[in-house]
Amino acid sequence: MSDEILKTVLPALDLAAFQRHADGRFASIAPRPAWFGRLVADPTFPFLGHILEEAEVFWKGGEVGRREWGPVAEVDESGSEFHYRVTALNSASSQFLVFQLDLGADQVREVLQKVRTDMLATEQRAGSDARKRRAQLSHLRRSADAFGDAILRGVLKKATSADPVLEALTTTGGDLLQAIDDIVQTTRPGRR
Repeated sequence: MSDEILKTVLPALDLAAFQRHADGRFASIAPRPAWFGRLVADPTFPFLGHILEEAEVFWKGGEVGRREWGPVAEVDESGSEFHYRVTALNSASSQFLVFQLDLGADQVREVLQKVRTDMLATEQRAGSDARKRRAQLSHLRRSADAFGDAILRGVLKKATSADPVLEALTTTGGDLLQAIDDIVQTTRPGRR
């Protein structure tokens, strides 16, 4: 491909491509796309850190092919996060470093954020529903206690301690209160 074609095609594809020289310098082989300007002004790419170290090992190995890293996240001057991929290319005669904006990573991040937000809303609704159920059961327990107390007061006025009706009411009332307590316990957070 001629240099003129590269100078047209690479920016149109939103690629920033650099040829690596023997002394480790990089020279742009086509005009850089606009998004790349927010990434770096230093053509030695110190921000790449371990990626550049791994690319150096790849280039020195002499194997023809490519190695890719990313998505890599950066924050621009306005505080917005963006993602890109870095590819090291090794041909028989040249070495290149290519940067490509990764719009797919932004879409994945947006989807994951929506899923997280939806899950949090669901958890909050479930917690609210559980609190309502516990409040209703607590009210039921208080009502059952009051009802039981009223019955027992009425029965006690008429019965003796050996009265079978009093014994049956006491047992049934105790069983009812225990059942309500069991339900309340199973609706507490962290219990299923």
